[in-house]
Amino acid sequence: MNSEFELIDLFKNIGSEYYKDNGIIISPGDDCAVFKSNKPIVTSIDASVEGVHFPKNANPSDIAYRSIAVALSDIAAMACRPLAFSLSVTVPHNEHDWFEGFLEGTKKISDEYRISLIGGDLTSGPLNINVVVYGSPFSEKILTRSGAQPGDIICISSQVGKASKGLKDWKNNIDSSFIDSYLRPKAKIELGKEISLIANACIDTSDGLLADLKKMLNASRCGADVYIDNIPITSDINDLNAGDD
Repeated sequence: MNSEFELIDLFKNIGSEYYKDNGIIISPGDDCAVFKSNKPIVTSIDASVEGVHFPKNANPSDIAYRSIAVALSDIAAMACRPLAFSLSVTVPHNEHDWFEGFLEGTKKISDEYRISLIGGDLTSGPLNINVVVYGSPFSEKILTRSGAQPGDIICISSQVGKASKGLKDWKNNIDSSFIDSYLRPKAKIELGKEISLIANACIDTSDGLLADLKKMLNASRCGADVYIDNIPITSDINDLNAGDD
């Protein structure tokens, strides 16, 4: 058993080696963290709830990694570089082993993307994770969902339904390569940077291809012709709206 402050103390130095690169001036431990950037700051928030976004018996390391990764995907979709993140964790217990696992997943993704944890909160209640991510654009061009134009080609970056297939296999105790697509999704930061050179618009499709395409079309005031036979769909899923959340 640990006190709230002892548990918070476990996390306070995650990503501290990246403070200078990420512009962190005042680190966690004060009432607020402070960081600076010569470029605009982009920010997004994502909630992950037990039984909705991850199963009730999920490993805490996977919960941490996945919760942060899906938030970082919004940064990637706008052709931006992640700098830092904040965590708000509501959990029904204060078991040290659970937090050690959650710490491992948080540290792993921090190191993978070289991002700094700059704040957080811990409270008691049903398990859910809220992640706020901060970033800055690689260039002056920020991709938005409202920039699509008539004549643009609609592209996706991977098979539709890989994460859904992974969750299905995981629940059925089937060992498959798709499980990592669900438990350890990758935020495609470098891809966002590359496509910003040619793309007019972009959107994260974690809510499902058709649902998110509709959001982009509405924001851009455009229509679309969708050729279903040309879309790579994961076998055993066959659902164009299979999301990754």
